[in-house]
Amino acid sequence: MAAANAGRYVVVKVNTDAAPELGERFSIRSIPTMSVFLNAAEIARTAGARPAADILAFVSDAVANSVHR
Repeated sequence: MAAANAGRYVVVKVNTDAAPELGERFSIRSIPTMSVFLNAAEIARTAGARPAADILAFVSDAVANSVHR
């Protein structure tokens, strides 16, 4: 998903075992957790493994819904 959307989205994977302060800062309670940020604000979050197509749809919908608010 990251490679297919290079230049459109920035995808970052964080290992909360290696960086527990980030897990705490963002209240990560389940692995995997995916958050979408726009202009430094979290606009959507979901937990659980998903196929790449579902991840892309989740991110696209989150951004579209946020922009149209």
